[in-house]
Amino acid sequence: MMIPHNMSGQRIGLLGLGRSGIAAARSLAAAGAVTYAYDDKAHRDIPSGCTADNFIWQDWQDWSWETLDALVISPGIPHLHPKPHPAAAKASNMGIPIISEVELALRAKSDARLIAITGTNGKSTCTALLAHCLVEAGAKIAVGGNIGDAACSLKDPGTNGYIILELSSYQLETTPSLAPDFGVVLNITPDHLDRHGGMDGYVAAKQLMVTATCAGGHVILGSDDDYMRDFARTPVADMVTVKTVTSSDAPKGRDSSPALKGAHNAQNAAAIASIMRILGYAENMIDSGMASFTGLPHRLQPVGQTGQITFINDSKATNGVAAAKALMAFNNIYWIAGGLAKDDGIGAAGDALGAVKKAYLIGAAADLFAGQLNGKCPTEIHHDLTSATYAAFADAQSASNTAHILLSPAAASFDQFDSFEARGDAFTALASTLCATASGSMTSSMGGSYA
Repeated sequence: MMIPHNMSGQRIGLLGLGRSGIAAARSLAAAGAVTYAYDDKAHRDIPSGCTADNFIWQDWQDWSWETLDALVISPGIPHLHPKPHPAAAKASNMGIPIISEVELALRAKSDARLIAITGTNGKSTCTALLAHCLVEAGAKIAVGGNIGDAACSLKDPGTNGYIILELSSYQLETTPSLAPDFGVVLNITPDHLDRHGGMDGYVAAKQLMVTATCAGGHVILGSDDDYMRDFARTPVADMVTVKTVTSSDAPKGRDSSPALKGAHNAQNAAAIASIMRILGYAENMIDSGMASFTGLPHRLQPVGQTGQITFINDSKATNGVAAAKALMAFNNIYWIAGGLAKDDGIGAAGDALGAVKKAYLIGAAADLFAGQLNGKCPTEIHHDLTSATYAAFADAQSASNTAHILLSPAAASFDQFDSFEARGDAFTALASTLCATASGSMTSSMGGSYA
């Protein structure tokens, strides 16, 4: 656990008791702080590691506001846009700092080197890839933040170790102690604009990664967009190096990993290889780590194969840019898309249809996406994932060569699923059923022919 001992005796408001909130409560209790907690859900359990003396369930309006030293806010709760939560608004009016759970972890003052990664797309893949490569190279690491374990839950790897954090734009805005040794920004495309008051606010949040990188540290930037070119000219701390990577910088080992397929993943691999090289790891060690990387669930994840048909779960592609990259990574695609649309609808995915045989549209965005794809590729509206997957499978069986049934929604999941993970799991289950059915039919047919 990461424990901010310098917060001993402080009184902290805690807004939101999800994964990060519970981790924050335990960390604060270990530090000797007193937490006043509120969540709009009805649970009233005291988290393990806390006691009634240092963890107090209380409506936020009843907190002893005059004595609070900080408000720790869940990433999912707005503190600025589109409208701040009333507790966040009150904290701002009273001059009480609004901070993240990640901020608590950083106040633990670990001696490990900090590598922080952000970007609209690819940050989870890069975080997992770097963690894998470092572990393969024998390094001690802790990895979490916006992926996996909350930052406060991590075990400090200590001197000569590495803390690797994936950070969202929300977390960047509320983590004033952020000073990574390596600050990585992969790309920026429109996303979460309601939470940042528009594109300018979103870009400013991501730019904090660059300006926060510590003196003598390293900024690693992607090269996909104009924002990255602007970031390369951003004033930085003393002795900070700024490096822009391209897909041509990817190590050879990346070619051996199916999980790193596609030009976008070549650039992701290039960013991670750049960090590894700066840390002094040999090229053969980097290649070995890349080649053995098996990828993340729900990100270009093969989840079934029968005959010439492969099912690809890319449920994490919740915007058009992410889906476009998946559409450019395969051929002969039977594409399942839709859900809760982002501000730009199908966005960049609508211009990456060269390999798409047909689109099967689901969820709240089905009609919108059908209109945006009109005249660009054949479409069918199915609304639900099951119907769309079965229809795609039926069509793919008539393909004359390799076919890919790709779930890459270009939309959020919350209209029909609790999360993109739940959506991906549902697709994986459907793929398993269809593959088993097809295999059974083939076995039966073969048995009949030999009877």
